[in-house]
Amino acid sequence: MIATVKISLCGPGGVGKTSLARKFVEGSYNPQERLTVGIQHFFRKIQLDGRELHVVIWDLGGEHRFRFLAPAFLKGAKGVVYVFDLTREETFLEIDEWRKITESVLGKVPSILIGNKADLEEYRIVPYNLAREYALSKGFLEYFEVSARTGARVEEAFLFLLRTIVQSVRV
Repeated sequence: MIATVKISLCGPGGVGKTSLARKFVEGSYNPQERLTVGIQHFFRKIQLDGRELHVVIWDLGGEHRFRFLAPAFLKGAKGVVYVFDLTREETFLEIDEWRKITESVLGKVPSILIGNKADLEEYRIVPYNLAREYALSKGFLEYFEVSARTGARVEEAFLFLLRTIVQSVRV
């Protein structure tokens, strides 16, 4: 039996949510990726710990004008990936707002925090320790620094969340 698992990607615009989803699902990266208008969906079937999962990733445009879509976008999600850009502090500061929106709709669900664009270390603004401490203090399962461009730790982050969902929630 195939279990379907919905994951929602949340975070400000331009942080690489679509690129992360595309890297996880297709293994590809598009340097010309445009800002998401509304909602995009990505699908991938995987084998995880002897179970077949149909993973559905919902990617909501991060601009403020799309926030009204959040309740419909979040409904039914078994887990959430919050994403910010390591080179833009303002995107890190917006994560709390996204967390509050999400928790108002879903309550507490398994979630991870991702700092994207780790390949741009020379432009880093958000220190690792600050983001990790924030993640742990707010109840995130884990904090990952990844690169959608190179693929570094993308698979690891998504599989970590999926494994936790499968172990903690009936799917």
